Amino acid sequence: MYDVLIVGAGPAGSTCARLCALAGLKTAIIDKSRFPRRKTCGGAVSGRALSYLDFPLPASFAEDECFGARIVHGHHSVSIRKEQRLAVLVDREQFDELLLKKAIEAGACFLPAEEAVSVRVEKGSIVLHTNAGGHEALFLVGADGVQSVIANSVRPRFSAKETAIALVSHVPANECPINSRHPGSVEMHFGVAPQGYGWAFPRRAYTSVGIMGIASRFSHAHAALTEFSRSIGMPAASVRGHLIPLGGIKRTIRSHRVLLVGDAAGFVDPFHGEGIAYAILSGRLAAGSLCRVLVHGWEQERAFKWYERQCEQLIRKELRVALWMARLLDRYPKIFVRIFFDNPPALARYMDISTGRLVYRRFWKWIALRTPWYLLASFLNNIRSATAEIQKNKSEKSIWTRIRSDKRG
Repeated sequence: MYDVLIVGAGPAGSTCARLCALAGLKTAIIDKSRFPRRKTCGGAVSGRALSYLDFPLPASFAEDECFGARIVHGHHSVSIRKEQRLAVLVDREQFDELLLKKAIEAGACFLPAEEAVSVRVEKGSIVLHTNAGGHEALFLVGADGVQSVIANSVRPRFSAKETAIALVSHVPANECPINSRHPGSVEMHFGVAPQGYGWAFPRRAYTSVGIMGIASRFSHAHAALTEFSRSIGMPAASVRGHLIPLGGIKRTIRSHRVLLVGDAAGFVDPFHGEGIAYAILSGRLAAGSLCRVLVHGWEQERAFKWYERQCEQLIRKELRVALWMARLLDRYPKIFVRIFFDNPPALARYMDISTGRLVYRRFWKWIALRTPWYLLASFLNNIRSATAEIQKNKSEKSIWTRIRSDKRG
């Protein structure tokens, strides 16, 4: 009998396991894989994600540091560089293994190569059946990703409208010298996928080139990645794919003796697909909820409602704004271009979300107040550019008229 049984040893599960174990709870973490295991991911860990860790990330884990970004939409592009670090680029195999080792060092028991099959609630406990047998615990945490077996006992499966398809390829560094083009920066290309984007993230030995788009409208994902990767001079090969839940949608994240965290709860940024920050944060909140019951003596319902409220305020409401932005960009790309490409300070302000200095709701209020002015300034700038082009054409026409007159003379 465990106090807490966690399914999934990714960032959410390992974070929850570590904090529960540190609080003295008998904790076990189960995963269908053996670690280190391969993880399909761009590998960017944002400054926000790092701020949720209560220990420093070893310097050797940072394959590259990102202080800027080059944002592209069609023929428009803009580059932004910040003094604050936006993200570090890591190998997800090493990063996830580090978090798991921290949980084991804290006292959590790790059971690898066990795949969850079903869940059964007993009178005073919950039983998890795996391909290797059964385990009993007082509480169960579902951290087993977008296709979570544990979540199936709590809520319906994610629909195609609630998920995005992401495809990733590793292009050798000598074939795509991205750092020579934009040192210390990542590239993000919008408009290449429905309600999504394409990216190029530099690493030590390769560049992660990928694309993501909403699953219900992205049946041509492989073709889109091929076209996108060729367009940036980094042809993709050995493509791997996975589903990403779109955050910001109201969902059930708990039931009797079960809490959902990370991707299983749908906590992923729908604008640029980051899930690590919200995985770590939800893992911390879940551990806090369970400790309130098992250590501090709270009633279970009160503690679980606390978890629900915290996730609502700190995660879902934030991701709802990100979902609005993703949908607005998809529907009104010209407005997006006018706001962000003609006004770099607006884009620089948005980048503060990744550093952890700003949250989506504050950014939304900030940009909403300035959008009318930005659009007006962009409109006037276009008029000035068009007027200058007309005057230039008139001047060139006048010059050619004089030349022809001189020739006739």
